[in-house]
Amino acid sequence: MDDKRQATASIIGEHIKMKFLDIKTIYTPADIIADIQRDFGIVLSYNRAWRSKVKALNQIRGSPRDSYSILPGYLHMLLQTNPGSVVDLHTTDENKFEYMFMALDASIKGWRYCRPIIVVDGTFLKSNYGGILITASTQDGNGKIFPLAFAIVDSENDDSWEYFFFKLKEAFGGRNGLCIVSDRPLSILNGVKKVFPEASHAICMYHLLSNIKSKFKHDPDTLRDCFYGAARSYTTKGFDYYMKELDAINAGIRKYLTDIRIEKWERAHCKANRYSTMTSNIAESLNAAIKAARELPITTLLESLRRLMQEWSYANRNIAICTFTKLTNKAEHELRNHYASSLRMKASTYVRGLHSVEDGDKTFIVKLNERTCTCCRFQLDEMPCPHAIAILSKLHQEPYQYCSDFFTKENMLATYEGVVYPMPSQNNLDLPANVESMEVLPPIGAIPAGRPKKRRITGPNEIKKTNQCGRCKQRGHNKKTCKNIPK
Repeated sequence: MDDKRQATASIIGEHIKMKFLDIKTIYTPADIIADIQRDFGIVLSYNRAWRSKVKALNQIRGSPRDSYSILPGYLHMLLQTNPGSVVDLHTTDENKFEYMFMALDASIKGWRYCRPIIVVDGTFLKSNYGGILITASTQDGNGKIFPLAFAIVDSENDDSWEYFFFKLKEAFGGRNGLCIVSDRPLSILNGVKKVFPEASHAICMYHLLSNIKSKFKHDPDTLRDCFYGAARSYTTKGFDYYMKELDAINAGIRKYLTDIRIEKWERAHCKANRYSTMTSNIAESLNAAIKAARELPITTLLESLRRLMQEWSYANRNIAICTFTKLTNKAEHELRNHYASSLRMKASTYVRGLHSVEDGDKTFIVKLNERTCTCCRFQLDEMPCPHAIAILSKLHQEPYQYCSDFFTKENMLATYEGVVYPMPSQNNLDLPANVESMEVLPPIGAIPAGRPKKRRITGPNEIKKTNQCGRCKQRGHNKKTCKNIPK
């Protein structure tokens, strides 16, 4: 049809808005053009299709600019529906948005039953006004991600990270043996020193390995194996062995790692017990789970994060309820692996509380009363190592009494005792006058030219995975575009 004056962007947006109910939906202007031509015989221009998409998104997800004005009301109702939560909104003298912080009551209650490990990270927001989303998370006894807090700031700098850590300490307080894991931005280190001087700051070994690969050009597989061996070593003896292997590769690696300070990236030398959290993978996984939400307006983004925590909390609580073993599923699996490893070992009788275990050509001493082993895994993992399992099997004792309470089913149930409650409809908000009168304007953000980037820029040493065809098993294409003969 040539006459398409009535096919305005508003009308088309009203027609296609249901496509965007799921924030993960990818519905491009090209898809809009094809659907409108098929359904109505109207050929749209790309510009009108794009404007139609914007209209539909504003109806479903809200306007990016107007989203800042309703932010105070949303935070007020969040405190009403989830009492005990900690929220904060900071604006400039001109009422322009600067920082905000959110920690739900369920996370604050559950933190007491988690190990004192916090992984922090920042990721870019992709809305009209940009910004940085800062996350703090940990793990429950079953190895599931347990989000603690979120903050939205202008950029990753000393002031923004200091603000985040101050609010984090206000919400969760301090704990003995606290260890904060992150990558290597100097702003994070400065914030930890100022706000959590009693805590240890540890570095993600994956990010550190990427820096080593960039600085020291060598076979990446050999370098990775030696560095990971040194970082994951439970004993200083094992650490020294792998460091000598690194010296053989390049003598400058030791100086580079020593300047960073060994206790920041190596397990055996860490001042606090970082357990098995050697990377910031849980933060990266959380960022991947909220990838689509990072394009939403700010208030819709916060509601998406709250809804995600509600879903995860409900699912993990049901996992705990349906667990019929003394420990969590992950801990039970770990114990079975340790038992399988202990079958090849020879355990001796005990003398004065000491037990010896022969593992190949090495002998390890286990003290069950003190829950220690010379391999150091017993005391650092807070779970019987294979050597301790060999002794317990010889003594016909169960290993559960020597496991930390952190791994028990009861502890996991307590972690998810707090409930994340839903928010009321925007049409049913009963706000006090002081909240309604608050004016929050969007920040002054410089929108970069060109098409917005959807994918993270990979580093020079990151492996770029390619698709594998399900028909011919070759890489570089999929089965829909395959032109080869199936195998």
